[in-house]
Amino acid sequence: MVIEPVEEARLIEEAKRNAVAFARLYDEYMPAVYGYVYRRVSIRDAAEDITSSVFEKAMRGVGGLREGASFKGWLYRIAGNCIIDYYRARGRHPEAELEEAVAAPDDDSARPIDELETRMAVMKLLDELPENHREILTLHYLEGLSVEEIAEVIGTRPQACYMRIYRATRAFSEELAKKGITRLDDYVA
Repeated sequence: MVIEPVEEARLIEEAKRNAVAFARLYDEYMPAVYGYVYRRVSIRDAAEDITSSVFEKAMRGVGGLREGASFKGWLYRIAGNCIIDYYRARGRHPEAELEEAVAAPDDDSARPIDELETRMAVMKLLDELPENHREILTLHYLEGLSVEEIAEVIGTRPQACYMRIYRATRAFSEELAKKGITRLDDYVA
């Protein structure tokens, strides 16, 4: 069930005083935040820990959320910061186990081997992009955030965000073309 904007605003105000209202926001946004974190770290246990940390920070900080701000965008900004902290603590980007890199949170083991190999190649290419490109592409194409929400997450104006999305998409497309991958939407869902 999707929370309507008016209902979300009411829940945010209630969440500032009441953990039950925050629980409803958690139920609504946790799967999307977890998916975003998982795509960025590729390790289930780490994604669960980071997602938990995101919502702990959000629950403590909801009182400071400005009126009219996108709650979803705010959560993704917290998630992005938690992911940065995770990688700083590890010292480098870890290599994911094969089954972790191949399996999305909704594991689909019936895919043909060539599709799995292509998916792995796409995810590896995405992982090799500069962090700013990887973040923009993940937020826009995998998480479905609007340009305005992404601009809030990365701390820029929507006009600048459009250009970043364009540049990241172009760079990624060029890398995919070098690998002979032409139908990205079939492999990254």
